[in-house]
Amino acid sequence: MLATSTPRRDLRAGDGWMTAWLAVAIVTAFATTALAGDAIVGPQVRVNTVGGTAGANETTVSGEDANPTEIIAGWNNYLFAGGVRSGFALSQDSGRTWNGFILRPAPGDQCGTEGDPMTAVDPRTGTMWAGAIAFCGAGGLYVAKKDPGATQFEAAVMADSGAGIDKGWMAAGPRFGQPDTTRVFCVYNLGIIWSDDLGQTWTNPMSLGAGIGFLPRVGPNGEIYVAYWDFGVGVRLKRSLNDGASFTTHTIATRMDVWGTQDGSRFPGTFRVPLLSYLDVDPITGTLHAAYFDTTGFDGQGNAIVDVYYTRSFDLGSSWETPRVINAAEPSGDQFFTWIEVDTSGRVHLVYFDSRHTSQMDGVTNGMFDAYYAVSQDGGDTFTEHRLTPDSWNSADDGIAGSDQFIGDYLGLSAADDRVYPVYIDTSNGSSELYTNVITFAGTCPQDFDGDGTVGFLDLLTLLGAWGECPPSCPWDIDGSGDVGILDLLSLLSAWGVCS
Repeated sequence: MLATSTPRRDLRAGDGWMTAWLAVAIVTAFATTALAGDAIVGPQVRVNTVGGTAGANETTVSGEDANPTEIIAGWNNYLFAGGVRSGFALSQDSGRTWNGFILRPAPGDQCGTEGDPMTAVDPRTGTMWAGAIAFCGAGGLYVAKKDPGATQFEAAVMADSGAGIDKGWMAAGPRFGQPDTTRVFCVYNLGIIWSDDLGQTWTNPMSLGAGIGFLPRVGPNGEIYVAYWDFGVGVRLKRSLNDGASFTTHTIATRMDVWGTQDGSRFPGTFRVPLLSYLDVDPITGTLHAAYFDTTGFDGQGNAIVDVYYTRSFDLGSSWETPRVINAAEPSGDQFFTWIEVDTSGRVHLVYFDSRHTSQMDGVTNGMFDAYYAVSQDGGDTFTEHRLTPDSWNSADDGIAGSDQFIGDYLGLSAADDRVYPVYIDTSNGSSELYTNVITFAGTCPQDFDGDGTVGFLDLLTLLGAWGECPPSCPWDIDGSGDVGILDLLSLLSAWGVCS
């Protein structure tokens, strides 16, 4: 969390401290100009604003350039007696503030356990969907829609009903060869389904075979891709180039190490780490980018070294480059639970958990971790890492009743209009809470607080209203100093009217 010990100061002309800060600001402004294009990682912003302060994991988040100020995030929420609910939060100001809600199916389909949240946004219209699974015989997979600009989601509809449904993800995009259409997909353990009426009615599932973690993506021409783990050494891809009439199977990568879905033996802590796979497609060029985590080797004490591997395909997934590690080699630690996104500028973004900052053995009870963000601004050739969490957090503080640790099975990240939103848990306050950092790039607009695409009087009034000590979630602290002060004001004024 941000420090809150800096005293409040009044803006008074002639103060000696103002003169000194102005000098620093000038130097800072020139430095920022010299670093144009670099990632600017904002402070942590709390996302889970509903259901209390503990028991959150398995994050999802979606946004698109079509309506870039609106971002939808979701998570498993464990704060209900005897059950789990699917929590979501909507931001309509580019991730600076979040309004939380619980999404449930109709009363007849509700269960004690409702989770595995998923989200999607149509890149053409900005229409949003949020969904989850009700884990009982009368439940199933349910999805709710939100029109662009609306402040609430509509009532959820059942996309598939019955027991046995597990782990779904969503995607939306055009039908093959029909750029002015929208098709919404859900893919889960029973297969793939889709809707051509914005989520009101759904097809029956088409099986994609055995596997877990089926993740759908839609290419710029309506290509359908689904990445998954085949329970063996295969990081696999299903592909359809005929509007979903049939799918072919391709190998993204071959794993060097395999462990069970309930196994976490390669990591410090006592939680599970299933071997999920991650994929995205460049919305302009159609290049495919994939990531997964695998055991690179073992250290001198027998600890597994798990790294994030990255590969890409330039021919619609038929062939792939040799996978390579993209996280730093020293200090080693473990990197896992990654997610990958590609924005309309061709930048490749990843988020993952990382244990490099604590020397620890595999299998110890309390694992210490951080969230990391990596970005490639050359289409995947090179990556730069950024630490997101101020301090390492403890896996034992998961905020969930019982002795078994559970920090979820995956993370989420989304990009919209030169802003990036990794969403992850942090247990530094003694329980698992959800955070994001609004990431921008030099030359874009962290000063645009209201998300309207320009810096003006409303942004100025917002900053002045937060002057002084910075609350726990403080997007107005542009320079990350721990309070809102003159440097933040000068940063805003430097972008006045020209930020877009």
